[in-house]
Amino acid sequence: ALRGVLGRFATGVTIVTCLDAQGQRVGLTANSFNALSLDPPLILWSLRQASPSLAAFSGAAHFAVNVLAESQVELSRRFASPVADKFDEGTWSEGLGGAPVLTGAAAVLECTLSVQQE
Repeated sequence: ALRGVLGRFATGVTIVTCLDAQGQRVGLTANSFNALSLDPPLILWSLRQASPSLAAFSGAAHFAVNVLAESQVELSRRFASPVADKFDEGTWSEGLGGAPVLTGAAAVLECTLSVQQE
């Protein structure tokens, strides 16, 4: 399944999402996404230390990597900007652990945190 998702990663852009400690949806555009291993299936994505979303993702047990289709470029820009409610655009459902999952994404990885490197 991971190999299939990686084959859909043509745009090089994802929206990574989670719920923060208060249960609020958090999301950001990331292109720092890589596969570490197929067996076991492990991925890596990076977030800068100064990011206002760092605390939410550091404390989240679950997150989703929504691989964007070429037609979703405007949504990627929205999640890269300081917009009040980024989730007002797109159709979102609740994934593993409540992490927001984008309907119509090229692929979605619903993940649990394995290792956090600081």
